[in-house]
Amino acid sequence: DPIKGPIVGVFGSAFHVVQPLVVPGFSFAWLELISHRMFLSNLLLTKDQKGWGIMHQLLIDLFLFLEPHLRKVELTDAIKKYYDGVLRVFLMLVHDFPTFLAAYHLSFCNVIPENCVQLRNLILSAIPKGIPLHDPISRNFKIDQLPEISQSPLILSNVVGPLVSFKNELDGYLRNQQPAEFLTNMVSHLQKDGKNELDAPKVNSLVLYVGMQGLARLQNDQIASSLGRSSEMEVFQKLMEFDDHWRYISLNAIANQLRYPSSHTHYFSCVMLYLFNETKNEGVKEQITRVLLERLITQRPHPWGLLITFIELIKNAKYQFWSHPFTRCATEIEKVFENVARSCMLPTAMRGVTATGDGDAQQ
Repeated sequence: DPIKGPIVGVFGSAFHVVQPLVVPGFSFAWLELISHRMFLSNLLLTKDQKGWGIMHQLLIDLFLFLEPHLRKVELTDAIKKYYDGVLRVFLMLVHDFPTFLAAYHLSFCNVIPENCVQLRNLILSAIPKGIPLHDPISRNFKIDQLPEISQSPLILSNVVGPLVSFKNELDGYLRNQQPAEFLTNMVSHLQKDGKNELDAPKVNSLVLYVGMQGLARLQNDQIASSLGRSSEMEVFQKLMEFDDHWRYISLNAIANQLRYPSSHTHYFSCVMLYLFNETKNEGVKEQITRVLLERLITQRPHPWGLLITFIELIKNAKYQFWSHPFTRCATEIEKVFENVARSCMLPTAMRGVTATGDGDAQQ
C-alpha cells in the first residue's frame, strides 16, 4: 500500500506525456486507460488527495483535445463515439468521486466549449458527499435559512492565476473603489493578449474571485439587502454593459457558480436575480433567461442552484417574469417556457404562474 500512490502517479505522468493532443491515434485507448478502475480509483483514493492533481491534469488534457472538435457544428462519427465515452467517465465521477469533480469545477469549465451544455451541467451537478439537497419546490423552502449556505465550497482550481496581471488594481477597487478608472479599463484586462476577443477563463476567474471577496465582507443574511451597494456588484453590472456575446460569456461565468447548497450558490443566485431585477435593458433580462433556460432544457442532471434560481425568478412577483415580451414573442417559445416551468414547479404553483404571472399571489 505505501508504494501504490507513487506507482499510479508514475502511470499518470506517463499518460500525460502520451495525451491525445500528442498522439491522436492512441486517444481511444488512452481514455480507456485513464478511466480504468485499477488506475482512476487508486489515484483518487490516495491519502491526503495526493493523486487529485494528476487526475485533474489528465482530464484537462482530455478537454484540450476535444475542445476544437466540439466547437464544430457537425461532429464526425469517431468524435461522437469518443464524446459518449467521455460522458460515461464523468457520470461515473459524479457518482463515485463528486468531491473531486466539484473542487475543480472552475478549471474544467474553462476548457469546455460554450455549446457543451450537458457536459457542463454534469460537472456542476456534482455534490460532495454529506451535503443534503433540499427540495426547491417545497412551499416552506427558503434558501437563506439553510445551514449549508454558511459553508464555503472546496475550491482547488487556481482562481487567482488568470488575474495576476491586474489583481492589485482589482483588490484596490473592491476595497475602496480605487483606482476609479478600473471599471473603464476592465475590458482591456479581460481581453486575450493582442486580440479584440474576451478571454473566458479570465472572466470565469474574475466572477468567482469577486464573489469570494464579497462573501468575505458580508454575512449570508446581509447578501440580499447589501448586494446593490457593493463594489462587487458594480463589477458585475459593468460586465452587463458588454456586447451580447461578451455578456453571454459573463452570465455563463455567474451561472457556473449555481451548484450545490453553499455560500457561493446563495451569493451568485442573489447576484443573478439582482441583475435581472435592476437592469433597464430588456436585452439583458432576455439573455439572463436564455443562460438559465438553455441549461434546463437539456437532459438531467441539472445543478441544484440553477433550479432554485429559475424557480425564484418565475415564482416571485417582484421579477414580473411572465410580463416580459420575450416570454410571449412566439407560440413555440411560450411553450418552451411553460414546459420548463412545469417541470421545475408543483402543478398547482405552475397554474398560478402561467395564468396570472404572479406565482406568490396564488400560493
